[in-house]
Amino acid sequence: MQICYDKAFPEAARALALDGAQLVVSMSAWPASRTGAAAVLADDRWTHRFDLLDRARALDNQLFWVASNQAGTFGSLRYVGSAKVVDPGGAVLAHTGTGPGTAVATIDLDGGLAAARGGMYHLRDRRPDAYGAALAAVPAPLPEPVWERAGAGRA
Repeated sequence: MQICYDKAFPEAARALALDGAQLVVSMSAWPASRTGAAAVLADDRWTHRFDLLDRARALDNQLFWVASNQAGTFGSLRYVGSAKVVDPGGAVLAHTGTGPGTAVATIDLDGGLAAARGGMYHLRDRRPDAYGAALAAVPAPLPEPVWERAGAGRA
């Protein structure tokens, strides 16, 4: 399982996959944009990011992904909803859209994983031996995010 912002970090899902996870459940309270929000929630950039991250994490780790998220409003926040079931190839099998609801799909866990992993080799072809040089080039500590330097809040 993961919570909310964990989905934004590929390493979190990868660690679960390498530990043998075949299905990840990601529970969130992911809001829409606070500034420059789209009038239609489905068109909001944070709705798009939420959906893209779910599909990417399933695909790049070749596992099933089940996402839940708060829907509706709380105070001044609007939540993107967007509960879904994603297969190991990144295809959305069931989706609630931006409203409340339950995304339900029947999956073949073993067959779906075998099909994905038999045609895509993301996990098999990893090159952890090459990561050392790439990680050595990353400055430590990482610079502050742009919104923190500008004092503008999350965009």
